[in-house]
Amino acid sequence: MTRRLYEADPGLGDRVFELLERVFPGVGRGRANGVAFGVPWESVSTPFVVTDGERVVAHVGLMPLPFFINGRREVVGAVHGVATDPDLRGRGLFRSLMAQLLTFAADRFQTLTLTTAHPEYFRSFGFQVVPESIFRVAAPPVGGPAGRLLDLGTPADRAVITSLIRRRAPLSPVLAAADDLGCWAFYEFGSEIRYDAALDVAVIAERREDSLAVFDLVAARPPSLADIVRIAGVKVQEVVFYFDPAAAIEGCRVAAHDLAGGVWALEPGVTNLSFMVRGQWESAGRSLMLPRPARS
Repeated sequence: MTRRLYEADPGLGDRVFELLERVFPGVGRGRANGVAFGVPWESVSTPFVVTDGERVVAHVGLMPLPFFINGRREVVGAVHGVATDPDLRGRGLFRSLMAQLLTFAADRFQTLTLTTAHPEYFRSFGFQVVPESIFRVAAPPVGGPAGRLLDLGTPADRAVITSLIRRRAPLSPVLAAADDLGCWAFYEFGSEIRYDAALDVAVIAERREDSLAVFDLVAARPPSLADIVRIAGVKVQEVVFYFDPAAAIEGCRVAAHDLAGGVWALEPGVTNLSFMVRGQWESAGRSLMLPRPARS
């Protein structure tokens, strides 16, 4: 049981993902996204692993992740990739790795975050659930050209979105994604991204029934509601934000995020992940949602 360095063991990433793919089928797509974006998983994560010979049988990862919290850029420690071989559960491997991770993180981060379908596993380590909300507002009638689709398979469009991420403004006065590339690539590299060159804004959204679900706005200056709908290129009755858009959009109705996987869950049809925090946290009692590109 030990902390490893990916650069000291070039094959460790493959062995970690053999375990993660077994526990979380499809997670390898996120790894491929990071590689394609030039930010491989191994460049951002510190792995804590248990091995059986060469095989990784338990893993917990930790990476630095920048947020805007109450308008200030802060770096938290994001716990992720928590997995134990199903055949070896119940032997204390998870608890041992978490204890090592917490010791390692103690003098590095004031705050640790994670998302999980099993918050009960982490409460004994000092993590607490932070309730999340979605933000709904009537869509204005708009016209005009939609944004063009970015193709992140091309160097030019990768440069566009990389520049925007590095210059991005906070979307929320409470909690917002900052200038992280690794976690963003893991979740959003394969998403539909529409870009308006005149405003220098990228919109990541999808249509759900008569509404527009907005997952991220990447811009140095947040766009108006009318521009968001126009850039997305859809006519809808409502816009639902999966982050608090109060920095740019007024008049939103706040509703609890549906963790049961209903139509307005972040991920419909499945049990959604709770957001948990350990340590210093200044947003207690305020409506917020951890944006998808920052969900470790």
